[in-house]
Amino acid sequence: MKKIISSIFSIIILSVFALHVNAQKGEWKMNLNYNYSLPIGSFKNDIISKSSPRGFSGDLMYGINDRFSAGIYGGYQDFYEKYPRQLYETGNHEVTSAVLSNSIQTMPILVKGKFMPLGGKHAPVQPYLSAGAGVSIINFSQYLGEFAGTSTNGGFTAQGGAGVLIPFGRYSIAGLNLGADYNYIAFNNYGYNNLNNIGFHAGVYFPLK
Repeated sequence: MKKIISSIFSIIILSVFALHVNAQKGEWKMNLNYNYSLPIGSFKNDIISKSSPRGFSGDLMYGINDRFSAGIYGGYQDFYEKYPRQLYETGNHEVTSAVLSNSIQTMPILVKGKFMPLGGKHAPVQPYLSAGAGVSIINFSQYLGEFAGTSTNGGFTAQGGAGVLIPFGRYSIAGLNLGADYNYIAFNNYGYNNLNNIGFHAGVYFPLK
């Protein structure tokens, strides 16, 4: 786990340095968002079916030109569900009546790129497409009555998204950010293999000077 975390921070430091070399050619912008996430696929069917309103994200993006930007993305999402009491088979083929609870926190750290087809134009709405890749730190806790299991892992993560930027005014360089992302999060523990989800975000963006 320590090697994974060290690798993550090494990637971040190198990426930020690489972008900073050309910082005079463009502009840095910060995005801060509230996230609402929906589990999908086996994540929803096998682990947690409820949506998560407990999330936030942010990114620091450097404008390569009017249409393309690149930077670093980070976030946090908390998933939780408690299932009704049922019969479960435990060790030595014993059957136990218990309440099952699953709790998962994902913390992605990604290198991200964004494309704005109307970049450079003073449009009232600026659509964009984004893509990113990196690693998520995953905390998984499962409680079955008096039995508990907890683990912390790192999983490859890929993200694809789309949204719109709405400037506060015609010539404003700050505004609202609304969009959605598909998140692929590799996970291999407790017999589960991914934590894929769709996230919706709303927030603000502003330049850093």
